Formats: sequence, structure tokens, C-alpha cells
Amino acid sequence: MSLSIEIRRVERAVVLELSGRLSVLQQDLRQLAWKLIQDGERNFIIHLANVSYLDNSGLGQLCWIYTVAKNRGGDMKLLRPTPRIRKLLNVTKLDTVFELFESESEAIRSLQPPQINCLSTSANGY
Repeated sequence: MSLSIEIRRVERAVVLELSGRLSVLQQDLRQLAWKLIQDGERNFIIHLANVSYLDNSGLGQLCWIYTVAKNRGGDMKLLRPTPRIRKLLNVTKLDTVFELFESESEAIRSLQPPQINCLSTSANGY
């Protein structure tokens, strides 16, 4: 079974609902995320309830999305990982990096509003 991805926009996040296998043979998630990031998206909710298989390459894609989103002021949350995926995240200690949620609304609420950097300058510009 290949990977299928349903894309939804909810408030300030893009929800990517995955179904199938997230593996070395399926690089669609990373390619789609890159396109969305180039289009200005920064916050991602990755819905994993229907992922039947996840290998180290799939974990790498999740790490890549997380890193790129964070580096651009955004975030990534994992939604409804299966027991097998939870175990894999625990073994790899990625459960200490990624935030896991069972509720989509809680995952969205956990996203921080965009940070606006305000620099204070004196009248002479310093």
C-alpha cells in the first residue's frame, strides 16, 4: 500500500492526514511539506492514525519537517500515532522531541501564535 496524504487547513495549521506506508519508498510527505513551506506554511499537524508502517526513512521525514518548520518560526505536532508508532518514537527517544496528541483541537491550540520580532531603537537609530 502506498502513502496517501489528505491536506486540510485548520485555523493556523496545515493538517496532513496520512494513510498507508511512510517509508524509504514513499518520499511524498517530504516533497509535499517542502512545497507547503515554500508557499509560506509554518505549522503542521501530522495525523498518523492510518499509517500502517513507519521505517527509519519515515521517521527522518518527520524529523526534517519538524526541523525546517522550527527553523522558520513554526512547529509540527503528531496526532493520534498508533501504538506501534508510539513504541517506535519511545525507543528512538523522539517522543521527547515531538509533541503527541489524541485531539486535533488540542494539537492546534498548542501551536504558538507567530512571533513578531520588535527591535527597539533610540532616536538616533542605535
